[in-house]
Amino acid sequence: MTSPSPSAEEFRATWSQTWKTHLKPYLAANIVVALLSWMIGYVIGGYVMSVVLPVLLVGGMVLLHRVASRGHGLRLSPTGVEFLRRDGKIARMRWPDIGGVVLINRRTSAVIAPWGPGRAAAQLGADMFADANSGPGITGVGELLSQSQAAQQRQAGPEWVPLAEPQALNMSLAMIDRDWPKGPIGAWFRRYRPDLLP
Repeated sequence: MTSPSPSAEEFRATWSQTWKTHLKPYLAANIVVALLSWMIGYVIGGYVMSVVLPVLLVGGMVLLHRVASRGHGLRLSPTGVEFLRRDGKIARMRWPDIGGVVLINRRTSAVIAPWGPGRAAAQLGADMFADANSGPGITGVGELLSQSQAAQQRQAGPEWVPLAEPQALNMSLAMIDRDWPKGPIGAWFRRYRPDLLP
């Protein structure tokens, strides 16, 4: 495993990640849509429309899910972790302010269970939420920057400027990479906070 570069590094969801977080949970609904559009297409335009309509609808849904999954990003630097949201806001935590790695429900950003050594006790609860599109994330104290504050930070350069009131934050890093503790994101954590990933 290579060690992370000293400058900032940005991560976005891959196609594999899009499948895990945006397509697989809705697979049953997409199959129903495909079957309904196949029947409607056959009634409207015969064999040709029975093929074209499902392909267009399911292809459009896959494209929308891909755009949604790529809308979020994660930037890691020697200062800390920044979660780049689709709406232009940024949630960020400095390395010392990260309280721990936990299992987070992606939809509600609520902590479900601990991660690491304490996770074994909560394994059953974690398995129950596996299909609810949950995964490992971080919890701690950080800042939630508005769009204008994010623009101010960009103008200030790479050095973080305090712009918002500190608050408790949960970041679902599983939205970027479900297996982030094992990959390059995990390498950043092992470099700056090795205590978080035993």
